Amino acid sequence: MSHATQPRGAGLQQATTIAGLILVFLITRLFTVVTLKLESVSFVLNDISYYGAYLFQLVEQGNRDVMGEYPVPAVWILQALYKIGGGWETWTPYYMVAFILLDAAVAISLYRRGNPWGSLFWILFTGVQGAVVWSRFDLIPAALVAWACMLLMTHPKIAGGMIGLGAAIKLWPALLIGPMLAPNPIRDKLARNRLLGFVVVGFGLAAASLITTGWTRSASPITWQRDRGLQIESIPATPLMFLRTFTDNDSWQIDLSQYNALEILAGQPGVALMLKVSTVLTALSILLTVFLSYRLIRNLKVGDPRLAESIVLAVLTVVLATIIANKTLSPQYVLWLGGPVAALLLLRRSEWLRRHLNVLSVVLILVGGMTQFTYPWGAFGIMAIPLGAGPETSVLILRNLALVLLTGYSLWLTLRSSRRQRDMVSS
Repeated sequence: MSHATQPRGAGLQQATTIAGLILVFLITRLFTVVTLKLESVSFVLNDISYYGAYLFQLVEQGNRDVMGEYPVPAVWILQALYKIGGGWETWTPYYMVAFILLDAAVAISLYRRGNPWGSLFWILFTGVQGAVVWSRFDLIPAALVAWACMLLMTHPKIAGGMIGLGAAIKLWPALLIGPMLAPNPIRDKLARNRLLGFVVVGFGLAAASLITTGWTRSASPITWQRDRGLQIESIPATPLMFLRTFTDNDSWQIDLSQYNALEILAGQPGVALMLKVSTVLTALSILLTVFLSYRLIRNLKVGDPRLAESIVLAVLTVVLATIIANKTLSPQYVLWLGGPVAALLLLRRSEWLRRHLNVLSVVLILVGGMTQFTYPWGAFGIMAIPLGAGPETSVLILRNLALVLLTGYSLWLTLRSSRRQRDMVSS
């Protein structure tokens, strides 16, 4: 009797969970659709128009010297969406629907791997960031990293391939292959397979890009990033944004640069210094990636129950360090953080980590909400001339401070999770 009743109860609970997740997804996305009718938000869709204008030149007019800021494989994806959508005049809804479906696909993947909490986190985290999730293409590498983290232990070649594909589209995921080489790429088959998947897909797409477009075009995203200025949302720009808003000093002017970003104009007080700070932080973030990768390879062994969570914690730390070091911190960059945390909710084995993951999840959802407030809701206030508006700039500063604290917190968790077994026993 009880044996027959239990499956029905479990089935009802599962149906209730699925219905709840679908309801939360629909409510949060409907809210985003409603906000797009507001003047303070609707301009977000200009990004899709920006892509469309250059894709029109590329596809319809054969101008191959456009969109040089994006890696070639990313342009191929945008081209495919452009053609599916029927071209310049009709492609916007197709573009948005494609990203809504991608967003839903990650949530479904998390649930199907037995983790409704990871799915709920992903739905809330992407939902609170609003329309920027649909209007720029950073959801693609974010989804690929999420899947790579989920499949880390069960499908290592696919996981490595997804990191390679993410690197081909957006460059930064290339750093993540370092932690994924644990426990040892020489002795461990799983680590070797991740590396193999990364090399085949990543280097394969790089070679295809080089063959079809040449060296100059293949390298243009790197030179584009190198030549950019100090973007107002970045961590290095935060002290200057504080001074600009709260010291009644109009020394820091903001303008839309040739790189289609809001930057503090070069030559103004502190800008050159903060750009150097960003360069130093970037170098340190790369060194941190090398250190964490080495630590995981040295300290973790095959069969260690902490292996998956330690790798994904290191991935989260590397992504956070990359974001806070960058002289450009566009709002969509925050999307990159969702995959590792959602995967951690799935892969966690250590009981001590449970409470910390709850903290990470809640704080990241708040960070996502603050990011939507800064762009698009508060964008006009933050960039106001001659001085920024206090409430909007305060939220930006608070968001950036939270990202810095999260980086330190994630690093501490990674170091704790990846201690040698004998150190754990002695402590």
